[in-house]
Amino acid sequence: MGFDKIISQEKVVKLLKGTLKTKKIPNAFLFIGDSYIGKTQTAIAYAKALNCPDKNLDFCDECSSCKKINSGLHPDVKVITPEKDVITVGNIREVEEFVSFHPLEARYKVIIIKEAHKMNQSAANAFLKTIEEPPLNTTIILICENIHALPEPLISRCFKIYFAPLSINSMKEIIPDSPQKDLLIKLAMGRPRLFTSRNMLKDIQDFADTLKNKNRKLTWKDNEEIKWWIDFLCIFLRDAISNKFTSNYCQILPINFKLKENVTVHEILNLYEELQEVRKNIDLNLNKSILWNYTEKLIGRVINV
Repeated sequence: MGFDKIISQEKVVKLLKGTLKTKKIPNAFLFIGDSYIGKTQTAIAYAKALNCPDKNLDFCDECSSCKKINSGLHPDVKVITPEKDVITVGNIREVEEFVSFHPLEARYKVIIIKEAHKMNQSAANAFLKTIEEPPLNTTIILICENIHALPEPLISRCFKIYFAPLSINSMKEIIPDSPQKDLLIKLAMGRPRLFTSRNMLKDIQDFADTLKNKNRKLTWKDNEEIKWWIDFLCIFLRDAISNKFTSNYCQILPINFKLKENVTVHEILNLYEELQEVRKNIDLNLNKSILWNYTEKLIGRVINV
């Protein structure tokens, strides 16, 4: 139990335990890394470790404090999630009100702000004031994928912790044996929660079916799902380059789409770069229908559907 549940993020856990050991708890953390990599899970683990009465530098997951945090019912631990893909000044006012009171039960109040890179300018300015005058026994954890979306003054006031994708060997330990294991490891891209939260094989089947049926469109529920699709398309293109020199089809798909006869590796690489640029701008709240039409046309440049 405890921090042992955090998979293959030894450096992260060491840093967090160091703050617990020295009792020098930063007013604000910035957890930086890809989505689905365990940042929120680690933030919740840290909130438990700060307040668990039964463990030193760790947490038990059995006491009243740990159980309340796990269920989202602890009065001194709050998780903020973006509404409609944006964190507004209203969300930050909610944080300000929450931290204005002393802890009711815990040693430390903890506020976890998911997808902090989605703060609009007004929210970022308001939050900067909050961390400039931090309350006692309170720590705020910002969960962030794109650090460049946050203003520099805010970044500079946070204790930054970087999360790395898991190694292939670590992913092999997580993903159960099956005929599709190697494909699932490739699709997960070192992000364990991507495997546990999505049916990736169904996703790529849906993608293949949608490409075949011009009357269908993929439906994306949020920006994180769009990013997963863009990541998948980039894997698809890397696979296409590999197979360009072998059997001339993309084995990552359940249906073997043929590459267009005269497509070059240079064209595939250009398309890869275009998709990476699209991914960088997803948090600008692009129209999802237009985005699907655009990505469909991009893929249509290199494969016959």
